[in-house]
Amino acid sequence: MKSDHRVFSSFTLPNGTELKNRLFMAPMTTCAGYYDGSVSSELVEYYRARAGSIGTIIVECCFVDDLGLAFPGALGIDSDEKIAGLAKIADAIKSKGSKALLQIYHGGRMVDPKLIGGRTPVGPSAVAAPRDGAATPVALTTEEVEGMVGKFGDAVRRAIQAGFDGVEIHGANTLPDPAVLLAELKPARRRMGRQPRQPCESSH
Repeated sequence: MKSDHRVFSSFTLPNGTELKNRLFMAPMTTCAGYYDGSVSSELVEYYRARAGSIGTIIVECCFVDDLGLAFPGALGIDSDEKIAGLAKIADAIKSKGSKALLQIYHGGRMVDPKLIGGRTPVGPSAVAAPRDGAATPVALTTEEVEGMVGKFGDAVRRAIQAGFDGVEIHGANTLPDPAVLLAELKPARRRMGRQPRQPCESSH
C-alpha cells in the first residue's frame, strides 16, 4: 500500500502509540461467537485475514455484563474467563502489524429477553425501546448504575490483559453510555443530599 495521500501515512497518538496508517476497520458485528460469548476459531481467522494493510482494527462489540447481551453469537468480556479467547484475536491482528482495539457495550433496554434466559432487561429508566415488541426494562437504582460503570472498568482491564491497544465504548442506538449514566447520576445524588463520586473514581 503506497501513496502520497496522508491517509496512508503513520500517525502518533497523544499517548505515544504509533499507527502505521490512518485507516480503521469499523467494529462490524459478525454474530460468530459461541452461545456464551466466547471466541470461536473462525472469528480469530476472520480478523487475521483482515489485518496487515489496515492500520487499526476495531473488534466487534463485547458485552460487559451477561444482562447486556444484545445479539445472538455476540462476544462477551463479562468475566476473566473470556480473556484467553479475546487474546487470540488481539494476537492475530497484532501479529500482522495492525493495532487492535476492542469495542465494549451493554445492551440495556435493547436486549431481547430471549437472549438472556427470559430475564428482564435493565435500563436507566423503565421505558421500553422504540420498536415493536420491546420489553419494558427494569430501572437501574443509583447503586446499580455505579455497578454498571464498574463493569465497564472491569472490561477495560480485561481488554488490556488480552493485549488490546485500546477500547471503544459503543454508546449509539440508545445503548447506555457509562459517561452519560454518571452525568445523570451526579445531579440525582445532589438532590438526595449525597456527594457525587470524584471524577478519578469513575475514569476507567
